Amino acid sequence: MKAIKTHQDQNFLLSSRLSAKRLVTIAFLFTVVTLLLIGCTSSNTSEPETNTSTTEQTEYAGKRILWVDSYHEEYAWSAGIEEGIQSGLEGSGVDLKIVRMDTKRNSGDEFGQQAGLKTKAEIESFNPDIVIACDDNAQKYLIVPYFKDTELPVIFCGVNWDASPYGYPASNVTGMVEIDLVRQMVDLLEPYAEGDRIAYLTGDSNTERKVFGTYNDRFFNGQLQEAFVTDFDEFKSEYLRLQDEVDMLYFGNNAGITGWDDAEAEAFILENAKIPSGSSSDWMSPYVLLVVGKSAAEQGEWAAETALSILDGTPVSDIPLVENKESSLILNLNLADKLGVVFTPSMLRYAEIYGE
Repeated sequence: MKAIKTHQDQNFLLSSRLSAKRLVTIAFLFTVVTLLLIGCTSSNTSEPETNTSTTEQTEYAGKRILWVDSYHEEYAWSAGIEEGIQSGLEGSGVDLKIVRMDTKRNSGDEFGQQAGLKTKAEIESFNPDIVIACDDNAQKYLIVPYFKDTELPVIFCGVNWDASPYGYPASNVTGMVEIDLVRQMVDLLEPYAEGDRIAYLTGDSNTERKVFGTYNDRFFNGQLQEAFVTDFDEFKSEYLRLQDEVDMLYFGNNAGITGWDDAEAEAFILENAKIPSGSSSDWMSPYVLLVVGKSAAEQGEWAAETALSILDGTPVSDIPLVENKESSLILNLNLADKLGVVFTPSMLRYAEIYGE
């Protein structure tokens, strides 16, 4: 079993992920729990990017797809989506253009609205056959106000839990709804916890507030505590507080926490952790005991392959909404040692390992 010994490159997990060309089922037994693992700072939006990786002349030569990334290129989630899109379009001859809205590092409605207008102009200039729009902010600030129920086919992914607030599916919009294996992750944490009190600690953003509300309603009967933070000092303060006030910690996302330092955060957590913690994002593995992570590449590849199907003549209205299926288990041995946690052989057999 190969240990992952560094986290400086947040995309290290993406390179070791099982191929999104197929769905893989990973099952392991943990006491009475069976876990099924079916296996994005500037003040302006980023300049568009054009894919020049393939010049093959195929049946899709001359066709144009524009991918709207709600976030930024360095964000691990966006990198995974891009990996999947590029894989799905490889050799197709499609002309792919990328526009990044940069709304993770620049939050707020005013910036989002301006990013939406700028991206709208890029779409109108490029005149694509299809738009792929990833994550909630692309829907909120771009697709819904300007392109919903038009003649332009739109495929979304990365919309958390429920697409109905955007009026999806629409006549020209379909996509993949993003879900997390919340209950399964908590089931894995509970044997190492002294009680059932749990809090959600995360960077403060529209997406994270939506995720928290969904978790609380669907899985925790309103008992999930919240801790939204904006900067690194606030994160450290809330982390220390929660170690004494809850029994388990769900760490949502460090993206958007200003002043975040990877190495300092990992050392701080390793020194101060008292309770088991988990996350649904694979790049969070240095900071939590375990991750039950979803695959960004799966969503990007599905969007790309669906776009090709539409170019082949399949009506958007014939393509139903789907949910992501692939996942991976990551265990942090450094935190396990700190907390005195001994993972079962069945967990270790199927897991990625972080730490020494």
